[in-house]
Amino acid sequence: MDLELDDDQRAIADLALQILRESLTRERLRAIEASDDRVADAEWRRLAEAGLLGVPLAEDVGGSGLGIVEACLVLEQVGRTVAPLPYLPTVVGGAMAIDRFGTTDQRARLLPRVCDGSLVLAPALTEDGDELAAGTPRTTARRDGDGWRLDGEKRVVPAAHVAGLLLVPARTADDASAVFLVDPRAAGVTLARAESTARDVLASVRLAGVPVPAGDVLGAVGAGTEIVAWIVRRLTAGLCAMQAGVCAEALRMTAAHVSEREQFGQKIATFQAVAQRAADAYVDTEAVMLTARQAAWRLGAGLDADDALDTAKFWAAEGGFRVAHAAQHLHGGIGVDTEYPLFRYFRRTRQIELTLGGAAQHLSRLGERLAARAGG
Repeated sequence: MDLELDDDQRAIADLALQILRESLTRERLRAIEASDDRVADAEWRRLAEAGLLGVPLAEDVGGSGLGIVEACLVLEQVGRTVAPLPYLPTVVGGAMAIDRFGTTDQRARLLPRVCDGSLVLAPALTEDGDELAAGTPRTTARRDGDGWRLDGEKRVVPAAHVAGLLLVPARTADDASAVFLVDPRAAGVTLARAESTARDVLASVRLAGVPVPAGDVLGAVGAGTEIVAWIVRRLTAGLCAMQAGVCAEALRMTAAHVSEREQFGQKIATFQAVAQRAADAYVDTEAVMLTARQAAWRLGAGLDADDALDTAKFWAAEGGFRVAHAAQHLHGGIGVDTEYPLFRYFRRTRQIELTLGGAAQHLSRLGERLAARAGG
């Protein structure tokens, strides 16, 4: 893999960072956190105007015709600025799936609205006790005339409170499922609001006989497991990219702090223990960044990415944890001040780590696959 970004990719990353960094000041972030929706609406519109919401979508629906690598570069900047934006669920978890599996009508009806920022999407994949992937959902879909009716409950759904559509996997038969496009304002849908570690708004979505027209089934009936797996792989790559951005900025803030802070008449950056811990955090940050980009590149190239994704998840979880704690430690007492900007980065790294799952299980899964191949 060539880890160098080309000119277009650098331009995308630079533009996204410029838009987000220049407007998401500390005061602006505080104001958003105090708002009801907790979404940076103005920044969302600016990303749309700059064409960054349609980066991975096809040109015939208003996108740029690029892919998951470029979407992940935007997400790195979302992480770098801890921007409260629904880019991951809308663009990566929703729009890319509709672009890939949707009908001509669905693509024409929905994706231009994603590109112009007027439609937020929310994949509702998780059920009680499940990880991200829900291969056989407990939520059910039964035939009702030409359409369907859905019953069940989805948990920790991101951006559902501002979404225009939910992507809901549901079981259509004992061993089959499909993904449905559900209006969160439809009769029978109830949202119960919750708050994540990073103070994002999440929701439990209850579905009680919710009607869904036949035209709002995404892909083929019976293809739900395949579609959900496709979505989860890209959401995972996106989360790892966000973690890379979070770690990079936390490390930058820490380097600036230890270069200015003095003890015993010296900059603390000159202390050997401080330098060693900062160096370890740099190595971790580079590992998070490079493994995330490799996973996204393999997905974008259509290659088997399971090993790369588990490797990226391990580094995003374990490396992200170490970077966050090193940054707090090297900041001293202000590192645990909830009003200090660094604390947002600590919360975000923990949120991403918890969403991805524990590092040990990623290594275990990777090890089992490697052992199976060696044994074969």
